[in-house]
Amino acid sequence: MKKLILATAVILLFCSVEPVPSEPFPYRPIVMKREALESSVAMLEPAKLARPGKIYIKDNYIFINEKYRGIHIVNNTDPSNPVKEGFLRIPGCIDIAMKDNILYADNAVDLVAVDLSDLNNINVTNRIKAVFPEHIPPGYVEIPWNYRPENRLENTIIVEWEEN
Repeated sequence: MKKLILATAVILLFCSVEPVPSEPFPYRPIVMKREALESSVAMLEPAKLARPGKIYIKDNYIFINEKYRGIHIVNNTDPSNPVKEGFLRIPGCIDIAMKDNILYADNAVDLVAVDLSDLNNINVTNRIKAVFPEHIPPGYVEIPWNYRPENRLENTIIVEWEEN
């Protein structure tokens, strides 16, 4: 009986140990406190396009996602002379959709609805918290154990991964 208990204990010990990576992890998470995330959506001056993602066209506007940062808004009334109207900062954003004048976007783990009927006075009309899973590092299938919520500062959310 003692041998069975000892064998079970050894097996459980090895099953609960996370493997140590053989080389340094190539990414580091960019995190935000929940309170900062909820007040992060804002219209800013036009910004340089660095990491474009999805493109959405509605009426005379082009919306270009800047991966994990937000959305470039371009007035395309005159296609030969498009005008950058501004940059809508939405940390953790990788996807957008629109209906009427409401833009729907992922704000990291939250879904936000932003009224764009007046670009000089944008307004978050709704936020549904924790709809999406946290972003995982590029090329990985899960968040490494040392960056999971239980192993980092309380009440923080990953909004982006940066290369080391």
